[in-house]
Amino acid sequence: MHETDVFRSDFWKPGMVDSHFHSSALRSRGVDPDALLRDLTDHGMGALVDVAIQPEEMEDTASRNTSYSELYRTCGLHPSLAGRTDWREALSKVDSLLASGRFSAVGETGLDWFRLYAPSERQLEIFEAQLSLARRWDRPVIVHNREADRDCLQMIQRASLPRGGIMHCFSSGPEWISPFLDEGMYISFAGNLTYRSAHALRDALRLVPGNRLLFETDSPFLAPHPYRGKTNHPGMVAYVYAIAAETRGCAVEELIRITAENLRSLLNTSRVAE
Repeated sequence: MHETDVFRSDFWKPGMVDSHFHSSALRSRGVDPDALLRDLTDHGMGALVDVAIQPEEMEDTASRNTSYSELYRTCGLHPSLAGRTDWREALSKVDSLLASGRFSAVGETGLDWFRLYAPSERQLEIFEAQLSLARRWDRPVIVHNREADRDCLQMIQRASLPRGGIMHCFSSGPEWISPFLDEGMYISFAGNLTYRSAHALRDALRLVPGNRLLFETDSPFLAPHPYRGKTNHPGMVAYVYAIAAETRGCAVEELIRITAENLRSLLNTSRVAE
């Protein structure tokens, strides 16, 4: 599955959860998602959230039959795709899939002022539309926020989301933890937490109460240290758990328990029937 065997390392513990991975993107890198899920099952991986960010991926995710015991699916239009000419049709697809009951959350959606994939007005319009879908279908929202803290927060505040959601791959300063928590958001940390320069991110981690904490891989992207630049996979979340436990001064097993409870609490009421 990967050139590193995390499952044989001291970092790996059964029951770890991954609140954000992309099975379709893994496939594009030569990883068979079905074989991956079987391998994760064999090693005792906990709950997974498979995130589809464009219509083609949504179809792939929706059609995949798996016996994985705790797999959640989400669908949304990523801000990198806001420049698509068919974005309205893409949002209609998200709407219909949410109506089907097979998807547990909206997203990944949000704003990216770092790359500015599309004009800000278009990104704002598409984000607002998906927040409306989250409210309409009573689903949490998975938020992509890249250097758009204030605008993301204001959009979430205006949306009055009944189920809150997840600030995916949190990369903002510690001062943004409290405002997003106030809006019912969970805070999810990814592989960048393990990078040597991530001092502010680890400061932010210390401020998150246990009942709002999640971890993720964003795989196949954002592999943790010391495998930065390699293809990531859900099992590599073990390295995020390890640095988080060290930072918070607690046992990895305690983080496994609370993050598993948090993910189920957020997503179980809209759980997909396999």
